[in-house]
Amino acid sequence: MTSTPNVPPINLQLLAQFEVLIQERHVTRAAERMDIGQPTMSAALARLRKLFDDPLLVRTAKGMVPTPKALALAKRVRLALELLEPNRVRSEDFDPATSDRQFRILTTEGLALLFTPPIAAYLRKHAPRVGLSVQPSDMRHTVEALRDQECDVTISNILHAPPDLRMTLIYPQRTCCIVSTTHPEIGARITMKQYLKYPHVLWGTESMSHRSIEATVSRALANERDHLTQSIRVPNILIVPAVVAATDMIATVPTRIADEAIATLSIKKVQPPFKLPDPNISMYWHELSHREPGHMWFRSAILEIAERLRDSK
Repeated sequence: MTSTPNVPPINLQLLAQFEVLIQERHVTRAAERMDIGQPTMSAALARLRKLFDDPLLVRTAKGMVPTPKALALAKRVRLALELLEPNRVRSEDFDPATSDRQFRILTTEGLALLFTPPIAAYLRKHAPRVGLSVQPSDMRHTVEALRDQECDVTISNILHAPPDLRMTLIYPQRTCCIVSTTHPEIGARITMKQYLKYPHVLWGTESMSHRSIEATVSRALANERDHLTQSIRVPNILIVPAVVAATDMIATVPTRIADEAIATLSIKKVQPPFKLPDPNISMYWHELSHREPGHMWFRSAILEIAERLRDSK
């Protein structure tokens, strides 16, 4: 990085200020994190704008948003800081026992039911003042929500995650079909003809949906030029088994959902008549948050919880 005329050369402190500004997207909050005054951080932003010949942060209706150049620079700055200060990220930079930070998760209703209780219990034990917000995910905007720091992580299955998202597998899943135990035609197995003959229960509204299984089914059927018959759509995957139990309809769901519903509903599992990718659940977060100490602690907690859930299956 070269300096421009009348602009002091960049230094380690200015790089660190740049990183925090892009993470916080707010001059006052960035100043508080760096333990400096707001005027000093404003001056640093002005220097950075001159240095990189870019506004870096622009004001929008959602607040300050990094420019494309700022996002591209952020990764390079982080690498430079890690090389120059390999010990700069320390566990004591975030104290869960005293922090009152609010963490935000985007996920589906079904996954919220699986993950929220153990996460809440973990926070009550290890971080009693930390807040948690779990909100439904709209897959059309999840990536933007992570980029804009409107959430910390999403727990889901993103079919084509962009390169600026990080991810780790936390909960392997398989897919099955479910039908009523009193289905008039389908017994221990289901044929392609039966799969196409009977209507299907789908989930997720048109305006807000998370339909990775539906998308993979559609691709599989498109290859064979087959199509599902007219279906019914419900807003929540937890409703699907009850509709199946009351009708002759079919649903394709994660095996976890089927196993939980079988205990209380008259449904049975059958293998789909064609191979589908496993709808494995991963945790996703943005590159900008990757090295932030509080974020690192929260991801570690989710990984620990996910491991316990896998072991209890």
